[in-house]
Amino acid sequence: MYKNTLRALDSYASVNPFTWVYGLGRSLIALGTLITLLLSSPAVLFDQQLFGKMSLDASLESFNIFFLFGFEHLNYAYALSIVVLLVVISGVFPRYTGILHWIVTYSFFQSGSIVEGGDQIGSIITMLLVPVTLLDGRKNHWINVPQANPNYYANFIARGALALIALQMAVLYFHAGIEKMYKLDEWKNGTAVYYFFNDPLFGYPDWMHSIMASALTNAYIVTSLTWGTMIFEVSLFGALFMAPQQRKKLIWLAVGFHLGIALIFGLVSFFCAMAGGLVLYMIPVETKIPVLRGRRTGTMQLVSRHEQPQPYSSLEPATA
Repeated sequence: MYKNTLRALDSYASVNPFTWVYGLGRSLIALGTLITLLLSSPAVLFDQQLFGKMSLDASLESFNIFFLFGFEHLNYAYALSIVVLLVVISGVFPRYTGILHWIVTYSFFQSGSIVEGGDQIGSIITMLLVPVTLLDGRKNHWINVPQANPNYYANFIARGALALIALQMAVLYFHAGIEKMYKLDEWKNGTAVYYFFNDPLFGYPDWMHSIMASALTNAYIVTSLTWGTMIFEVSLFGALFMAPQQRKKLIWLAVGFHLGIALIFGLVSFFCAMAGGLVLYMIPVETKIPVLRGRRTGTMQLVSRHEQPQPYSSLEPATA
């Protein structure tokens, strides 16, 4: 049993976690924060009366960049944050940008007056990604570099941090699904979607009225969407216990689920944060970069004019 455990640990640590997968996840999270800062001015996101008074622990605010610049100079903190987020999305030197990314997301979540769940999950995931980025010696997180001599310790620590992120995402979905069942009667009786979608402040936009107006008067559709949301969220929690390759099959359904939320409620930055978390949760780190399928040209050979070409039926079919 001891030898089998060592073999399992060696096998676990031999997988290179420093790939485009975690790079895509952190870039999506950075994109969500970047959209928030670019499309909303400091006057919208920060309230002078509340600025600096919502901290949970004053000792943690010594590195909050918005507090360091002060309310009068928020534009400088804005500019610095935007530069950091752009560098993170570009993928340059993740070892140095990982901590900076977490500082930006944490600073905004703790100092902003108007924040949402995407900002919170972004600050948590970027914190859990810090050990991964510190151990990533690549020049760019979009470039996969084969490990000729794997560093088992670095791989094990990084994969452990990514496993914590997967656990965080699973618990998030479990809580979201289960809480609805006992918090509001409207979720239990299957009518919650009707009220949320028709909310005058947060409901669906006007351009969806022709579709939503009729759909939301159908009891079967409303009940299916309400109960289906809870079932799907609990199912995403259950993905934690699936084999990685099987879990990967749920990624498009999960991203589509949050895309629908973004379109209906306008939570674009929330979509980016959850999409980034889903990438880290559901896509195995060893997954190859997807490429467009095309004709295979590497095996094509020139045929002399004196040679008779083979019949079409005998040719090997082209594969991507």
